[in-house]
Amino acid sequence: YTTLFRSGVSLEGRTLWLLRSSPMRVRDLLWAKFWVGTTPLLLLAVSIVGVTDYLLQVSDFMFFVSVISITMLTFALSGLAIGFGTMFPQFETENAAQIPTSFGGLLYMMASVVVIGGVIVLEARPVYGYLSAKAFGTAADPTEMVLGFGAAALLCVVATIVPIRMALTRLEAVER
Repeated sequence: YTTLFRSGVSLEGRTLWLLRSSPMRVRDLLWAKFWVGTTPLLLLAVSIVGVTDYLLQVSDFMFFVSVISITMLTFALSGLAIGFGTMFPQFETENAAQIPTSFGGLLYMMASVVVIGGVIVLEARPVYGYLSAKAFGTAADPTEMVLGFGAAALLCVVATIVPIRMALTRLEAVER
């Protein structure tokens, strides 16, 4: 879905001039594209994770971690999709299926895997520490949790905001 979301700017190719001539600011257009694409993806992702957690009868801690993680990752992947779609548009493509396999599409997929892997690595130690502490009846290290989950959240925020700002700069430069 996010790969198709990434191709949104490319599919507008020949009609982009029409959007730029509207009274809507480029910033508002970009954020509208972000929210229109992110909202259904977020609802689907949180629903799937919530139902799966319920069916697996996970603990409240794991439920909270998984729902917050998928929410943050959804925003991050959507931000990356907007950013890469704007930085590497395929305006001349005749087939929308070619866009995900373009250079920008492959870079987006690699960046997405890096962000997902980074979140998993950053959250692994705090989750392990909490589950170990619970299993052995000891106290979990709050510093480890704050650092691990904080770093994962920071990674997701950066992966959301930086590509959108780059896309905004790129679209404003094209507008001039």
